[in-house]
Amino acid sequence: MTYRGERSSELITEQGRVFEVSKVRLAADGHVLDVLWGEVNAATGLDVGAEVQASVAEVIDAIHNGAGVVALFEAPEPHLRKRSFVITLQLDGGERIAFEGPPVPGRELTDLNRLDPPDATPAAPDESMRRPIAAARTIIHAVSRVRLDADGRITEVFWGTVDPARNDWATPETVAPVGQVVDALLAGHQVFALFPSLHGHLPDRQFVVADYDGDRRTIVLDGPAAYEREVHDMDRMAALD
Repeated sequence: MTYRGERSSELITEQGRVFEVSKVRLAADGHVLDVLWGEVNAATGLDVGAEVQASVAEVIDAIHNGAGVVALFEAPEPHLRKRSFVITLQLDGGERIAFEGPPVPGRELTDLNRLDPPDATPAAPDESMRRPIAAARTIIHAVSRVRLDADGRITEVFWGTVDPARNDWATPETVAPVGQVVDALLAGHQVFALFPSLHGHLPDRQFVVADYDGDRRTIVLDGPAAYEREVHDMDRMAALD
């Protein structure tokens, strides 16, 4: 249930700044700890400044803020030299970076040039890259399908409770009216939206309660609009007879 979805977009967009990663430092399990990167001009591709070393937390923040981050490979063909990074969100709250799309032989993290290992004694795991999304007793739900009314508001969901320790379902998914989700949110539970991808349904955004028509409530996705990560991008429940 980790976000590794693929989008058909150019590496350089108009959405924000662009950074190129030339080297990485990997942890024992293969995830990125640090990068060597530099900003490039989105229009010309020319360097804006010198490369600097940054933690993966800084990369994650840049992507959250709309920047494009790509890796540079030593490949003979120009179209093989870059791959886009995306954030992988796990149900226990951890955020990491990985390549967008399915695996590509010869163009994975292990194929990038490496940063020299740090001189100091290895420190404890970097907790700055982990953003706890729930306290120990908080109940976490995930919504894989929605039913919308004519105005695009959610009226029903197909959801279940998740076990963050196993990154899997704790209960089978069931159909529930949106009011039940509203009650769960007001009780302090957390509810995530699952978006379809090449690798199944993957969590990416949380729901919050929204009021409309004065005294009526529904749920909406928290935060600013996100490309291919809106309610209308979710799978739909079958139409009512």
